[in-house]
Amino acid sequence: MKRIVSTLTLAALAVLGITGCGSSDSSANSLVGAPKQQSSYDPSSLAAAGNTQHHFQDPNTGQNGISEPTVVAATNAAIGSPEVVARLHSCGKMPYASLGALLTSRGVNIQPAADGTTQTAGTIYSQGANALGLADYAGRVPEMVIASTSAMAKEFDVFVAAAAEIQSNLTNSPGCPGITIADATGNFSKDGISCIIGKPATDAHVALANQLVQAAPDVNLGEQLAIAAMLEAAHTCE
Repeated sequence: MKRIVSTLTLAALAVLGITGCGSSDSSANSLVGAPKQQSSYDPSSLAAAGNTQHHFQDPNTGQNGISEPTVVAATNAAIGSPEVVARLHSCGKMPYASLGALLTSRGVNIQPAADGTTQTAGTIYSQGANALGLADYAGRVPEMVIASTSAMAKEFDVFVAAAAEIQSNLTNSPGCPGITIADATGNFSKDGISCIIGKPATDAHVALANQLVQAAPDVNLGEQLAIAAMLEAAHTCE
């Protein structure tokens, strides 16, 4: 009993010794050696000066750290158009079912190969459902909204494997009937690229696709590389 009383007494004296050495300020700054800090009541301040990194906010422009209009304009121009900025900051993962629908509409068979091992687009798509973020209803896990690294890598694999089927089947596909993706020399058509990327193709799209074809060992492989690259760029925000 005496030991307990002695312990409590020593603890009380220790607390009194710590608080007694400071000022009457009841804040954390009253501890010995702690610098006194002034609270900031400036409504435009994002942090109290002296207790953390101060982030300047200009009350006129509302820009955090950038107040010169010409600097703001130059920064926005370097990033890109409002469409590009919106894609970079708001693009989510394509739902698993939507990815399957996209592939099917472009002539890809999304069913796994009969032997279950041949790495077709359908096999990768079917066996990679977990990596692609499909919902696990039994485990009370919803479908992934933001793409993970594994989901992006698996989607890239699907697009690469699907390129050959799209190359062969696009003309007879449900989504692009009668569309010729490229001529005999491997030069892409705007209609073919538009069908792949889901929006009207530009001359720049055609030039880049044809450049890939010319740089490849052969025309056939070049077309497939271009198709895979366009699918990835258009449907993964990359």
